[in-house]
Formats: sequence, structure tokens, C-alpha cells
Amino acid sequence: MNAPRMCPNCGTELIEPTFIYATMYVSFDGMPCEVSSLHAYRCDNAHSFLVFGNQKEIEETGSGAKGSSIFL
Repeated sequence: MNAPRMCPNCGTELIEPTFIYATMYVSFDGMPCEVSSLHAYRCDNAHSFLVFGNQKEIEETGSGAKGSSIFL
């Protein structure tokens, strides 16, 4: 897994991992769902964001599609 190069919120390149390869369990429309390969990062400006493990695969295709992330 390649780490993100910059914070998607403010653009700073000073980011560090908080946790990697985590699993989250959520309920979507009343159905349980498991989301695995989550990676959390925090930048020097105190922004935290989650990156889905498949983002690396999407970025490497060169298709122009962006990976998913969630800002906290």
C-alpha cells in the first residue's frame, strides 16, 4: 500500500499514518457490512482521513478515476 502524498483537505505533504489495514463494521440500510483494508492518516494541520485499501489499485490503473476517502 502506497501512502497518500498529501492531505486531501489542505494539501500539506506532512502526513503520518494513524492505523493501517483496519476493518470497520457498519450497517447499511439495515444490513451489516464489513469494510476491510482501511488506512487512517493525520496531517500536521490536525486533519484526519480514511483511505480505502482499493484506492492504490484505482490510482495505478491510470484511468483518471479517484480513490475513495472519508474525512473525519
